[in-house]
Amino acid sequence: MQVPDVASVTVEILVDNFFDIFEPSRPGMVERAVLGRLPKPLLAAHGLAMLLTLAHNGEQTRILMDTGNSPLSFFNNLEAMGHGVEDFDALFISHGHPDHYGSLLDVLQRRGPGLPVYLHPDCYIPKLLVTPRGRVGPYALEREKLAAAGARLHENRDPALLRDLALLTGSVEKTTAYEKPLLGFKRVVQGNEEPDPFSDEQALVLNVAGKGLVVIGGCCHPGIINMTRYAQKLTGINQIAAIIGGFHLTAGGDDLINGTIDGLKELHPGLIMAGHCTGFKALTRMAAALPDNFMVSCVGTKVMI
Repeated sequence: MQVPDVASVTVEILVDNFFDIFEPSRPGMVERAVLGRLPKPLLAAHGLAMLLTLAHNGEQTRILMDTGNSPLSFFNNLEAMGHGVEDFDALFISHGHPDHYGSLLDVLQRRGPGLPVYLHPDCYIPKLLVTPRGRVGPYALEREKLAAAGARLHENRDPALLRDLALLTGSVEKTTAYEKPLLGFKRVVQGNEEPDPFSDEQALVLNVAGKGLVVIGGCCHPGIINMTRYAQKLTGINQIAAIIGGFHLTAGGDDLINGTIDGLKELHPGLIMAGHCTGFKALTRMAAALPDNFMVSCVGTKVMI
């Protein structure tokens, strides 16, 4: 699939599970938030939201990817980082879990009608999580409420372009043996609970001129290696400039962590930035195994590719 190249992309982490001013920067590529230079404190929270700024033909296009779990952290951090709800041209929901769409209706209400919202239609299927500590859900993103709030909905099952600049992969092709749906995640279809195949989760992919692909995932339930390889297949581009997102690894055990690390080594991206649901064990192992290109995702971070 032909994906136009962009001159550059900046990814600002608005919501993530971590905030640490002492995490290292990488001059010219990764900038961390500095205390005292923001109008208000940043809040870490379980969830994910990123603001992407794409430079193309002398113009800028801004895409909000996910909206975090709570309006409290999302709007606090949006304002702290100098932005408002009018500052993006489109919104993309990576998949149908509430820690990624939790502030969506609030964003639409504050923004007003007409905002393009891109998502997979399976995001509307009710979901739940079964854990040793109890059941969470079911919960569902409701299409009718989004439409009533004024969203201009763009739904895709197959690969599609967002604003003719970013690739949405659609349902991800699975090619690895170790990236399997995690136990406990279920969805409700016609009143029956079934294992969630995560058909609704897709990656957002950018092609940065001279640098390669930037692959951005939400939780990467289909597997970050599957998602990146699928992006390579769809675009015909093998070079990976950056892989960013939550990777949901620790809950999958050692086989998933070790397989993913080996897969990342084979892909050899210029930057790996993981946070959110990746898990402490997986983060520490990746930091040890990939010291030259791994960094922890923190609220307030800016990535410039």
